[in-house]
Amino acid sequence: MSSPIIDETAVLVLDSMTDGLGVFTIPGTQYRLHLTVSEGLEDLVGSRVRGRVRGRSLRMHHSPAGGNFIEPLQGRPRIVQGTVLAVDPDAHEVLVDLVIPIRLAIPEDQPTSAFATGDMVNFYMEPGASFHRD
Repeated sequence: MSSPIIDETAVLVLDSMTDGLGVFTIPGTQYRLHLTVSEGLEDLVGSRVRGRVRGRSLRMHHSPAGGNFIEPLQGRPRIVQGTVLAVDPDAHEVLVDLVIPIRLAIPEDQPTSAFATGDMVNFYMEPGASFHRD
């Protein structure tokens, strides 16, 4: 990532967990995101958790206006828009503020050089976004 170092930590509440799928609330919002999770979070249901969210974008587009959002409010993230926080060309990823910071792999045929810190972008996300506890 480009400097300065950006905090990628998301603070969420783990509402429930079943078969490797966690339902997370973003405090202060109505969002209830469905994210894949690793083992070992069962004891944290009902608690705030800190970690990183990762996903894969389909083709990313610049957006001339609007705010940061995730659709739907409840379920797996599908249609999103946010502000680029950092670009990591070595990993072919961007860190985007989509209400919470999410690190996204972008399609190989889309250059990371097309994006810069502060750009507003929107895109569809592939299924399978995941939460990784710090």
